Amino acid sequence: MKYPFEKHFLVCTGARCSDPDRGEERGECIQAELKHYNKKKGRKSTVRVCAVSCLDLCDHGPNMIADGVVYSHLDRALAQAVYDGIMGDGIAREDLELDVREFLAGSSAAVKKER
Repeated sequence: MKYPFEKHFLVCTGARCSDPDRGEERGECIQAELKHYNKKKGRKSTVRVCAVSCLDLCDHGPNMIADGVVYSHLDRALAQAVYDGIMGDGIAREDLELDVREFLAGSSAAVKKER
């Protein structure tokens, strides 16, 4: 059987991305709103917006991965802009991709593995 979903948006809802100090711009709110937006767009049957417990990119969050690309420093509006760009409803938002230099300057376990 072929997996029925065409796209996945993985939104970090880990402790630092979902820090309550971020208010409505924390990871869990970003994920919930993007999931609702995806459903409103009529794509629930082909696109999934998933919460993940940690992407191990805490220095750069809130974070989301789509099509193997990391998008960082997101809020609800920016996450929706990324979604729109990927889904062809707006312009691609390469400016929101995590820069490799910023990644390498971080302190996460993911960057330690890279070094």
